[in-house]
Amino acid sequence: MPIGATIAPMRGFRQGRRAGRRAARRRPALLLIGVLSILPAACQSRSLLERAIRARGGALRGLVSSLEAQVHRGFPGTWEYERAFVSPDLYAWKIVTTAAPLYHLYDGSTARSFVGSAEVGSDTSPRAPLRSHARWFAVVNLDRLAAPGVTVTPLTGDDLPPGVREGLSAAFADGAVYRLGFDADTLLVWAQGPADLSPLGSGELTARFSAYRPVDGLLLPFAVSYSLAGEPLADETVRTACLVPAGITPASFRDVGQLPACP
Repeated sequence: MPIGATIAPMRGFRQGRRAGRRAARRRPALLLIGVLSILPAACQSRSLLERAIRARGGALRGLVSSLEAQVHRGFPGTWEYERAFVSPDLYAWKIVTTAAPLYHLYDGSTARSFVGSAEVGSDTSPRAPLRSHARWFAVVNLDRLAAPGVTVTPLTGDDLPPGVREGLSAAFADGAVYRLGFDADTLLVWAQGPADLSPLGSGELTARFSAYRPVDGLLLPFAVSYSLAGEPLADETVRTACLVPAGITPASFRDVGQLPACP
């Protein structure tokens, strides 16, 4: 066999090994570049979230509100109700009626319904509508978005509606995605995401927040306009509000007699 016939394959083999080593050295660098390219966007979103919480006045562990709303669909008219929320997902909704009040309570695992003090139903399924209520208020109260399992990314200018200066998207592990927008003072003025408000309907809920007022040192919205699946749903006004006192546990959201209340 000619010598050249032996040398040429060996030379090609050595060149291939060198190329492989160079490629192997490049892989960590390319991976690092990819990670570094993601970090600015993630840091920007976390920074916006932190600034929004500071602009509000700090963390919001929980809130009790008495409200009135002009409802436009389902059961149109003036509604009166109370709402309590404690982070991360404790939720209660008391609807005032001409008879006994209707209660809907969620303790983080079970949704319960009451007429007066009598329990009339419970639901532990992942699709219980009240779970989406609790998730919605966890999102718009902001603090939940900093927890593990939530991916926060910035919204671009094309994704921001009128009146919104900057925004972020929050994706949960179950696939639910919410978008939030903030004004020049970094106060939340817009939010959008999935909600099941049965029997009023379900779909993409959009909210506009305004009329910020101080509540125990925090700036909170006292007016919210909602639309569901693109149709007007309700215009809500907060009459009174207070922060939830210490010592509230999931047990407080299993019995209407233990719900937190304003003084």
